Amino acid sequence: MQQIIVKDGDYNCPPQVTKQDWIDILSDDSFMSNNYKFALSIFYLEPEHKATCKYLAEKYHTHPTSISGFITQFSARLQGKLDRFEIIREDGSSNWWLITMTGKRLAGGLFEWRLRDELIEAIFELNYIQKSMLQIHDIEALIKYVNNDIYDFATRFVKTRQHLADLKRPNSAKQFFAYESKNRDWAVNVGGSDEVQYRIYLRDGVVGYGLGFNTRYVESERRPNFEYIKPYMEAFISLRESDEITKLEDRGFSLDNDITDINDFEKGKYYLYGRRIKMNDKCLSLIDYYSIINDLKGGLFEVYKKVYELTNKLRVNSDEVAQEVQQPITSPLLQEISELLLANKNLILTGAPGTGKTYLAKTLAEEWGAEYKIIQFHPSYDYTDFVEGLRPIQNENGEVGFELRDGSFKNFCKEALKYQNNQQLSNFEEVYQRFIDDISESSIDLTTPSRESPFSIIVNSRENITAVLSSETQRQITLTKPLIQNYLETGKSLRWKPYLTSVCDYIEENYDLRMSDTGDKSKKFIIILDEINRAEISKVLGELFFSIDPGYRGESGRVTTQYANLQTNEDVFKKGFYIPDNVYIIGTMNDIDRSVESFDFAMRRRFAWKEIKSADRLSMWEGQIDDWAEEAKQRLTDLNKTIESVQGLSSAYHVGPSYFLKLTNYDGDFDKLWTYHLESLLFEYIRGYPDAEQQIQGLKDAYNLQLGFGNDRNDG
Repeated sequence: MQQIIVKDGDYNCPPQVTKQDWIDILSDDSFMSNNYKFALSIFYLEPEHKATCKYLAEKYHTHPTSISGFITQFSARLQGKLDRFEIIREDGSSNWWLITMTGKRLAGGLFEWRLRDELIEAIFELNYIQKSMLQIHDIEALIKYVNNDIYDFATRFVKTRQHLADLKRPNSAKQFFAYESKNRDWAVNVGGSDEVQYRIYLRDGVVGYGLGFNTRYVESERRPNFEYIKPYMEAFISLRESDEITKLEDRGFSLDNDITDINDFEKGKYYLYGRRIKMNDKCLSLIDYYSIINDLKGGLFEVYKKVYELTNKLRVNSDEVAQEVQQPITSPLLQEISELLLANKNLILTGAPGTGKTYLAKTLAEEWGAEYKIIQFHPSYDYTDFVEGLRPIQNENGEVGFELRDGSFKNFCKEALKYQNNQQLSNFEEVYQRFIDDISESSIDLTTPSRESPFSIIVNSRENITAVLSSETQRQITLTKPLIQNYLETGKSLRWKPYLTSVCDYIEENYDLRMSDTGDKSKKFIIILDEINRAEISKVLGELFFSIDPGYRGESGRVTTQYANLQTNEDVFKKGFYIPDNVYIIGTMNDIDRSVESFDFAMRRRFAWKEIKSADRLSMWEGQIDDWAEEAKQRLTDLNKTIESVQGLSSAYHVGPSYFLKLTNYDGDFDKLWTYHLESLLFEYIRGYPDAEQQIQGLKDAYNLQLGFGNDRNDG
């Protein structure tokens, strides 16, 4: 194989691909993806077939990294397909761009690239721009194209929507648009039935797409969809003058009805804020097609998030949950729990299953206006998950190694410390995105602060920064996004300090970083350890037994952790880990869980304990099972009294009121609640009793408001 070596700063070399080669490659549909076709087309359509990636990204509403990535992938695959030459730099690294392009450096660190003459001639001879138009006969074909080309975005979208919609589980990311009926000429995003939604349609030779609001009646719902969608429409109206919507309107986006006020919306209609593209005899040009793709991933996504975020705020305000000043806690039980936690720092909520202990913990955190995190304990959970431990990592070369990583609790404590010290950046995400967009055009050359050792930085496939050392070995060092954020916020380098310092200095000099105004530095952080007794506490906490004591919050409770010798000097806990005094711990546990015995006495004395009784939590039914609440209360009361009468059982074995919330699943059918939920639970309580079946019948009789146990059933 022939090697062509180009010098540093040389962006040209003799062509290695003939015109006929290019014709063969462009004609190979199995090789030419839509991404490749689009990237070549936008360069070809420019005057003299040349441009910078940054200019093209702005013109076609995408990121420079997308365009440069398409060209890099195309050129690298082409070299492998031909397998007769390779273009390399003097340091031995590949220079794939010079297969397809020639270039020159411009002012400001930009590069202007031009298609190779032979490639230009091949595109012209094949009439390639016209030939590359997509044949789209129906909406199903269009959806198939779109879902394939925004697969990566679909994953990001479902995670964002999960957060915005407060979903327990995200929807499937296998496809973005759901097309479920041959009778439809439209599709919406998966899961978007009763909220602001992405919509796309193909009708009379016109592709329309954008954000939709459906006010039509939905048969499967008990009320018109208008009631669900109204907050989203209110949010959209409030945002009409925002920069995000203004940018889209400059590109031809509009609402298909003239709406200036929420009262202008009518029930029974579909409203689309979108853009329309006319096809040419069932053909769609790649330029038009990628304008759709880039809008879905870019401008529309920003508006979607803004509308959803504002909707969430409007809902909170309308329910009078969020106030300028924190309102006093009116629930006596919640007030008692609040006072216990304030006084003791650590609290265990214990009680029978189904009494809403975790819900109470979350509610208290929200009432306090605290930052909170829920961690589900389980038998496999250990010290490395909770505090710190070695984790496998894979470097850019695919080699696997191990790295010290903070556990969930240590990370939580670091965030609490940042808040106390006012060390949070308000615009890091925005700045970091601009930073990687800028350097995606070409690498930036920097030097280390002390030895002034030269190195360059590029963006890798995971959008982290790779520092390429200017030495014979060309060693590469990955500077992750969290590593950069930590240094910018705290001034502490966890690793690779010389290179990290230079990169962060460059960011601070060239971008407007802003610190958050955290206001109240005593803001509380609550960590909720759900089912705390299911894990082996001593293995999870290790030496934290000392610092978790309420009397040793803050620096006075420093302890040396097991991996202290592997921590860098810049780690805020290098001198010893401690729990900041603004961190509170709530654990939840069921009294009857067999693993309760693993909670030893040394740990028990470090917590306050509050039993949550079934009778104290009937308020959770309000607004949920109002039609059946009175009967449910009587059944629950009689059942729990009878449970206590069984030898060996006590109030710890009560049935919690949350079980009765399942009545909504069965339209108030108490028999189904017993059969599918309660009977199996109660049988576990008395498994092994010689008269288990008779005992179960007695419990069922009590549940059904019939006579309780007779004397012959009461001897256990």
